[in-house]
Amino acid sequence: MGCASSKPIEVAVDVYRPPPSSFAVFDINAIQEPWLMADDAHEEHKEKPMHVPVAILDKLNKLESDGPRSWEEVSKALEDLKPKLTNPAPPPPNPAPTPPLQPPAQNSPTPTVEKPRKSPSFHTLAELEAKISAKPSEVTRTEFKKTERVKPDSKVVSVPPPESGGYKPLRENIFIVRDKLEREKEGKAPVKWDPLSDYPEKCPPGGSDSVVLYTTSLGGVRRTYEDSNRVRAILETHRVVFEERDVSLHGGFRSELRELLGEGVVVPRLFVKGRYVGGAEEVVGLNETGRLGRLMSWARVERREGVGKACEGCGGARFVPCLDCGGSCKVVVGDARERCPECNENGLVLCPICH
Repeated sequence: MGCASSKPIEVAVDVYRPPPSSFAVFDINAIQEPWLMADDAHEEHKEKPMHVPVAILDKLNKLESDGPRSWEEVSKALEDLKPKLTNPAPPPPNPAPTPPLQPPAQNSPTPTVEKPRKSPSFHTLAELEAKISAKPSEVTRTEFKKTERVKPDSKVVSVPPPESGGYKPLRENIFIVRDKLEREKEGKAPVKWDPLSDYPEKCPPGGSDSVVLYTTSLGGVRRTYEDSNRVRAILETHRVVFEERDVSLHGGFRSELRELLGEGVVVPRLFVKGRYVGGAEEVVGLNETGRLGRLMSWARVERREGVGKACEGCGGARFVPCLDCGGSCKVVVGDARERCPECNENGLVLCPICH
């Protein structure tokens, strides 16, 4: 191992060499695309435009071929190439003098001399202010009504100012007036359009001159309960004074509604001065189209502010427990117990404050 005559052992080291297709050996700059090569060749052969005159180029080439020259010789040669200045044009001859004006002969007609036109322009601020002040002031609308108009026959006619408003009421329409006179001659009563005539005549008890709404405060059936609240809110929005009859608190109201519309009818139902308007769908549709407000205005129903405020006695329910029986529907008469004649089947009576 340690002898000097021993030879060192050679160990072969495997050095990694990437394959020829690897990016380490592959030179991407050596690739020349054929379309780029064609463009380069075309650019090389294409002659560049020359901006120097041919005569100067020939002179410079001749100077280069003869050998080196000094700058003075070159500048002198270039001076010879400059175009010579042409002689300036002679000034125009003097115009012929105009002959003096001679006085016209006695028999010759007098020539008309045009007056110099006035220039609309101005040169000073004083001239501008004078022109502005010379313009006529604008005629207002009220002054125009009082002005006078001239007819072609040059007669001045004063135009009277129009009446206030400028429009006549509808009742003064010539067709309406003529129809009214014809009906009076024939002895017929004037026709009055009644929007309530489009609805069937069904009058609830005591509702010939008021607005009656049948509703329910029982939330067991959700649809009828929500529809009742919706119609009630619409009437309160229009500030209409109406009588609400709750069929869930009083059986007499349910009987009245069945007699008017038959069995199987559901609330809410609206009646306006003895005319049946409809249920929730009809009332909501009239309100969305704006016809409900016009209907109430034409019917001249009572309106006031604060409609829909809760009563201090019943809280808006319009019924209170019976004071005689305490809501039990039974009263003691002697030794027997009898039905209370004051309250309904639920032991309720109408609120004495809001009814």
